[in-house]
Amino acid sequence: MPSTAERYAHRATGMAFFVTGAVFASFAARVPAVQGRLDLSHGTLALAFLALNAGAVAGLPAGGALATRVGSRTALRLGFALYPVALVGAGFAPSLPVLCGVLALMAAANSVIDVAMNVQGVEIERRAGRPLLSRLHAAHSLGVLAGGAVGLAAAAAGVSPAIHFASVALAATAWGLAASGAMVDDRARDDERPRTRPNRRLALLGLLAFCAFLCEGGANDWSAVHLRSERDAGETLAAAAFVAFSLALAAGRLAGDRAVMRLGRRRAARAGGALAAAGLGLAAVATPVGVTIAGWALFGAGLSLLAPTIIGAAPALTSGAAAGAIAAVTTLGYLGSFTGPPLVGALAELTSLSAALGLLVAAAATVAVLAPRALPP
Repeated sequence: MPSTAERYAHRATGMAFFVTGAVFASFAARVPAVQGRLDLSHGTLALAFLALNAGAVAGLPAGGALATRVGSRTALRLGFALYPVALVGAGFAPSLPVLCGVLALMAAANSVIDVAMNVQGVEIERRAGRPLLSRLHAAHSLGVLAGGAVGLAAAAAGVSPAIHFASVALAATAWGLAASGAMVDDRARDDERPRTRPNRRLALLGLLAFCAFLCEGGANDWSAVHLRSERDAGETLAAAAFVAFSLALAAGRLAGDRAVMRLGRRRAARAGGALAAAGLGLAAVATPVGVTIAGWALFGAGLSLLAPTIIGAAPALTSGAAAGAIAAVTTLGYLGSFTGPPLVGALAELTSLSAALGLLVAAAATVAVLAPRALPP
């Protein structure tokens, strides 16, 4: 039975996941406004996204080193001191180079927070003696939905990105720093462990993370486009594919901890990968719009089990610090999320988008096949 302090830490970590998702969605929802204010072409905007991705990858090993050296709680405080502030910079940036700089900083701080949150979640799981990480990841999904809704409302009301981002940053900084104060101190436990070194099983787990994140990134970018271009759906109906995927992902993560308790990590990841592959396979071959949307929802439900299960298994596969193992696996996962969307687009140019989605089906199936070998019992 977890203590009162551990229950508070669990709720506080959930708040950190929620706030992190809301801050990122706030920027994502106002990208068109930022592009218009700086008069950026699609090509120059892509440079800003490149800076965002580069900062995210660079921040992951930094997050692992910080969480190991000073503990996940302190690493979160440092991340929340920079992450929302950088969002404000994106709203006031006067030029593309400045925008690229603040986006790289924002993404790097986000990665530090990402590693620290997962380290804190794994430590709370260890103390509680039961899976809790999936519900925390659900809080991130709910934060993305909330941040997107606020961004939509701000855009509809004509609020400038600068004012919108400053308001979000003020709230996010207060909530993030307050949440970190209620978290458990895991510094002493990780300081006693040696530096994490690569090994074959950790690399295999990283491959599973790469596949899982590749699938999520592909769904985020191509689900609505798939209905619009391949099923001739209107813009509103096409958006339903992304909404169905996102809601199924969040709902599945709310129930994911129970699934891990009942099935164990290996079988949960195997079942999730199989369900995701079957769901997207249905979406790719079915012609009725309703069935296609249902396929995308099944894809989200299957993927919901993967990231928390894979990340939560990382510390058990090394004698080194938990933060280093989580950072290593998460880094490979992030590379998958950046790789997936352009690969699907390139394949779609050669064949069709429905055929190109076979890449995501194969990635989900790879998780199902390799989960018994990669995950600890």
